[in-house]
Amino acid sequence: INVEYSEKAVTASFDTERRTLRMPVFKDISDASTDLFLGHEVGHALYTPQGEIIEVMKKGDMYKGFVNVVEDARIEKMIQSKFPGLRRSFYKGYSDLISSGFFDLKGKDINEMNFIDRINIHFKVGTRAGVVFSEEEMKVVDRIAGLRTFDETLKISNELWDYIKENTPEDDEEDW
Repeated sequence: INVEYSEKAVTASFDTERRTLRMPVFKDISDASTDLFLGHEVGHALYTPQGEIIEVMKKGDMYKGFVNVVEDARIEKMIQSKFPGLRRSFYKGYSDLISSGFFDLKGKDINEMNFIDRINIHFKVGTRAGVVFSEEEMKVVDRIAGLRTFDETLKISNELWDYIKENTPEDDEEDW
């Protein structure tokens, strides 16, 4: 893979087609957060199949965001399993990112956030985030926790997309 540092990048990313990991030039970021970002993107390099994201992007940015949240949960579990030393970096890195305001959570009740954002925080931060799910939502969370393949990621993402569309009042749709 190619690795680029970019002044213009807001966050780390991995281009599955060009096989390029792009890292922003952060100021005042911890070593654990740097390891977290790099480990996360290497997870995409290893486990997110080339060519699949092109099809996902055809369905729009919001849908791509849903798939990304689900896929992030899968690849982070897999990269930490392959390289157990990253577990501490992920734990500490996410703590540092929360403290620095990276997730914009200060003063917000996580449990009043929309379902997809609560899923994202739950899988990135873990139980210490205090995210509460309904019994029905927990069934989806448990399925995401058990993902093994990108095809499973797409299946659950599609079901989640439909579930949220069906269960979100029209006046709240811009929030998800």
